[in-house]
Amino acid sequence: MISYDIVNDKNRLRLMKFLKDYGDRVQKSVFECNLSQKTYETVKKGVEKIINKRKDRVRYYRICKGCMERIEISGWGEVTEDEEFVLI
Repeated sequence: MISYDIVNDKNRLRLMKFLKDYGDRVQKSVFECNLSQKTYETVKKGVEKIINKRKDRVRYYRICKGCMERIEISGWGEVTEDEEFVLI
């Protein structure tokens, strides 16, 4: 899972468009991503090229398979399921 708080509107839009290629946008500033370790490293490098490290914040949450099974959703939406699913 990747969440972000980006100050600049242009950079926020750029980051959102970048992350859409790697995961599902589940809230305005939150993406669920199914990434291999190599792709995770690529995404992280791409994010760091977009953000201002002094003003912006991006958090990466790695969620284990056991934790995935305990996710509950109120309202609309569903947890993305995949055989080798890892949220980052």
